[in-house]
Amino acid sequence: MYILIKARLATMSELKSCYTLDEALKLYALYRMEQDVEAGRADEIAKGVN
Repeated sequence: MYILIKARLATMSELKSCYTLDEALKLYALYRMEQDVEAGRADEIAKGVN
């Protein structure tokens, strides 16, 4: 969950008081998916594929 704080997606107080564990895990999953998509796009650009 500290990754969410570091990425400035949530604060510790928000994670403790506003989000359930399920919601926090979904937020983390969305964050990771976005990172994967960005990495894939960067890889395509590096290879010259559009």
